[in-house]
Amino acid sequence: ATCARINGNREVGMAVLYRATEMAVQKAKSAGVGIVGTHNTSTSTGALGYYCRQAAKQGVICLAFAQSPEFVAPYGSKEALFGTNPIAAGFPTSDTSSPLVMDLATSAYALFGLLEAKTAGRKIPEGVAQDAAGRVTTDPSEVLDGGAIRVFDGGHKGSSLALLVELLGGALTNAAIEDKKAKKSWGNLVVCIDPKQLGWTADEFQRRVDTVCRRVKKCEPLPDHGEILLPGERGDRVEDANERAGSIEVEANLWKDLQDMAAKAPPRDSADSATAPSSIFAASSGGMPESNGAPSTSRGTGKDSWGMDTRLVHPTDPCDDPYAAVAPPLYQTATFKQPDAVSMGPYDYTRSGNPTRAQLEHHIAELEGGDRGFAFASGMAALTAVTRIVRSGETILAGDDIYGGTSRLLGSVLPKQDINVVHVVMSDLDAVESALNKNKVKLLMLESPTNPRMQVIDLQRISAMAKKANPDTVICVDNSIMAPVYQRPLDLGADVSMTSATKFIAGHSDVTAGLLTTKGKELGDEIYFHQNSEGTAASPFDCWLSIRGIKTMKLRMDKQSDNAMKIARFLEKHPLVSRVHYPGLETHANHDVQRRQASGYGSLLSFNTHDVNASRAICEKSKLFKITVSFGSVSSLISMPCFMSHASIPAEVRAERGLTDDLVRISAGIEDAEDLIADLKEVMDEYLMETTGKPADVSASRSVEELEARESWLLERIRELESKVKTSK
Repeated sequence: ATCARINGNREVGMAVLYRATEMAVQKAKSAGVGIVGTHNTSTSTGALGYYCRQAAKQGVICLAFAQSPEFVAPYGSKEALFGTNPIAAGFPTSDTSSPLVMDLATSAYALFGLLEAKTAGRKIPEGVAQDAAGRVTTDPSEVLDGGAIRVFDGGHKGSSLALLVELLGGALTNAAIEDKKAKKSWGNLVVCIDPKQLGWTADEFQRRVDTVCRRVKKCEPLPDHGEILLPGERGDRVEDANERAGSIEVEANLWKDLQDMAAKAPPRDSADSATAPSSIFAASSGGMPESNGAPSTSRGTGKDSWGMDTRLVHPTDPCDDPYAAVAPPLYQTATFKQPDAVSMGPYDYTRSGNPTRAQLEHHIAELEGGDRGFAFASGMAALTAVTRIVRSGETILAGDDIYGGTSRLLGSVLPKQDINVVHVVMSDLDAVESALNKNKVKLLMLESPTNPRMQVIDLQRISAMAKKANPDTVICVDNSIMAPVYQRPLDLGADVSMTSATKFIAGHSDVTAGLLTTKGKELGDEIYFHQNSEGTAASPFDCWLSIRGIKTMKLRMDKQSDNAMKIARFLEKHPLVSRVHYPGLETHANHDVQRRQASGYGSLLSFNTHDVNASRAICEKSKLFKITVSFGSVSSLISMPCFMSHASIPAEVRAERGLTDDLVRISAGIEDAEDLIADLKEVMDEYLMETTGKPADVSASRSVEELEARESWLLERIRELESKVKTSK
């Protein structure tokens, strides 16, 4: 989908607009155009140029329209009806750090200028505002006391432009269009366009923008005017001056409001803020859509406006059930009777198609925003089907921190077919770009977050790099850790999204299945050909269990994610733990990337102890955590990946990738978080007492430098030991 609408749920307008801009950029990158509206925010927004600048830095054109309080009179009117209604536009240039930004308002004077003038006892310029009787005034008090600001040109054009913003930023987005002050439901509209839609490469369009700007700059100025400045240049110079001075002037009323807001804010170390994600990022927050790239909780009448919870429960049913059963029927059959001897019905043989499987496949395609869905017998069967598009002699590029089964497929199976596999550190964007340019990559395989070290990969940027290097590269993302509830890779530029139904889809450790969602008919047809030819489809019963499980997926994942955050906070402070890997922690290297590309942090985390025996004791002595591979179950699970899910990776490769034997992985379930933490604490404190004779001091904390130094020492020690083992052999 190229369009979405976010219900701000009374959140601060600028925070919601920030997310809307991110979403519009994502949609433009994946579909060419992204249009996102917001409404029901408690405050109006400003500084639109900032949002357009951020979008333009990513290579798209951005237009933003913002509704604002009623301080501006339509041309010829005494009554204030319009807002100051800012408009902004951003255009990418060859200097990616400095796009061209136009930030303006439809009013002749800024509202903050009025407030500042009143506070300072100054007059305002003549002709920009009027009193309650419609007379021109220079007294800011008269303007604020029932008067109005005039449109910027004092005429029809300025009034029409203000009306344009009201219609696009208000009427279109479902914001208030009457009595706006009382309703306080302000609206915004963000439109992002990828220049590629009109046939330009990024470089070509940027050069054309540069040419126009250069011509403007070269225009001969009037004798008394001086240098011709482009939009934004004057502001940039003011910003530079403020930076040199080390301070910035703030309008008195604004400063007072900021101080009041700060005084009312809860302390950072309060119980709520210590255990939950930031309010504008949490899955339940009004400022976030309920799944990345999907419409939020706007209560429209169409299916596109439904929230994730609703879409999980109410899929489009592709099958014609004559009895309209509330619970979908299970077609546990191998074959189907045909209408006659010379024609075929919609289904003939379950390997080729089954109504139960069709419902699951159609549902996952809807949730992921794809064109076609496929259900396989396992996640590895699904990923193997994707690799079938790669021919002998072609290249697959994958990360270095990947699922053990994927590593086995890439390292031991595909090379037998003369397929080249190249690994790169996906969190190093320079290394990724170099690998993409050096190799003609047919298939790019990504995971984010990675398993088990929970590295966050910038899916959008890497997808854009891959398509720039080779438009024919197929991008596949293993989305098992996030699922479509928290992340939609197709909206971020991927061609294929794989989600293991064994994990959060079914959610109860009783199904083995994998789901693929694809974009485009040609790719979908090829995947189906291999699924049918090789007989790798999921069984009807596994599909039926997945259909049942998917309805409660968000309820489970939200609880599991909340538990994971609380466990991560606990582990962070425990002296037995040297490092915690969880994207929800602010200390995570790519925490901001996770916030941008997903709407949650997930329930999977890992941590190091630098003591294999300690890690083993934690796993074996805890009572509520089951030692097992996999994740996403309602029960909390624990494992040591190097001895279980990733044991197939050679020890020297694990050491090279920073995958150490002491690593413990936890999949948080839906139990009471206090019980889970108490269980871990008892085991960990007991181990400390046995080995050191000292009780745990959870108030002790380690610096990031100390943790990194200890991790580097351990990796070096592993390499030395591996070298000695090889020498002895």
